[in-house]
Amino acid sequence: MPIPIVPKAALDIRPLGRPRMNKYLNTAETEILIALMRSVGPKIVIEIGCNVGITARAILETIPDIERYIGIDVPWDHKPTLDCQRTEVPYTAGNYATGDDRFWLMVLNSGSLHLSASDLEPCDAVFIDGDHSATAVRHDSELARALVRAGGLIVWHDFGNASVEVTDVLENLYDEGWPIQAVEGSWMAFMRV
Repeated sequence: MPIPIVPKAALDIRPLGRPRMNKYLNTAETEILIALMRSVGPKIVIEIGCNVGITARAILETIPDIERYIGIDVPWDHKPTLDCQRTEVPYTAGNYATGDDRFWLMVLNSGSLHLSASDLEPCDAVFIDGDHSATAVRHDSELARALVRAGGLIVWHDFGNASVEVTDVLENLYDEGWPIQAVEGSWMAFMRV
C-alpha cells in the first residue's frame, strides 16, 4: 500500500522572510519542514545530517521557543556509502548555525550510524537528512522513534528521490505500521509520534 500524500494546503506553510541558499533543501521544502516543526512546538530538535547548518539556522530563526538544537554530521574527509552523496560532505559542519547558543554540534566519524538512544536526549522533533543508504536511513529512523516524545515528529528528506535509498526504507516502515505520510510536490515525508 502506498504512503498517503498530504496536500500542502493542509499544512500551515508560511513564506520565509528571505530565500535560503541551500543546494540540498530548497526554500519551499524548508517552509514545509518549518510548518511541520511548528505544529509540534518543539523545545528539543535533532537534525541528522545538518551539513553546513543552513536549515538549522532557518529553523532556529523561525521557531524561537526551541531550547536546544542538536546537529549531527561527519568530518570533511568522510567517505559516504552512496556515490551520489560524495560531494555533499561539508567542509565545516554546522557553520551557519554555530553562532546560535542553542545549537549543539556533534561531528562523528560515522555520523549517526553508531549512536544509540542513550547517546542523545529525548526530543520533540528529528529531521533525518544524512546518509541516505538503506542501512543508515533504517538506523536513523529507529533512533528517532526511540528519542521522539509522544506528540512529537520525525521528518525525512528525499522521499521519492530515485537516486537514494530513502523511499524503499520508508515504504517498508509504513508496511510495518509506521504512520508515515508524504507531502505533495516535495521530497518531504513525516510521521507524528
